Amino acid sequence: MLGYCSNSPLRCDNAYSIKILNRMDSCCPECCLFLLPAQDVSQQLNADEQFLRFAIMVIICTLFTAVYIYYFYSTLP
Repeated sequence: MLGYCSNSPLRCDNAYSIKILNRMDSCCPECCLFLLPAQDVSQQLNADEQFLRFAIMVIICTLFTAVYIYYFYSTLP
């Protein structure tokens, strides 16, 4: 299991350093407490990247629309 030590940072060096541990028995090798599961970072990064691209496209479209409306109404007699 891929995870972090669930012990207090004052009691375990692995918890203090926030190391990601990969253990078959799901226990910290130093203090023998259970590991807290680590998230799969690659899928989270892909979702964040897609959201940021979408947000940037919305901002760009809004700016182009605002500029178009401004110039359209400024050229009217």
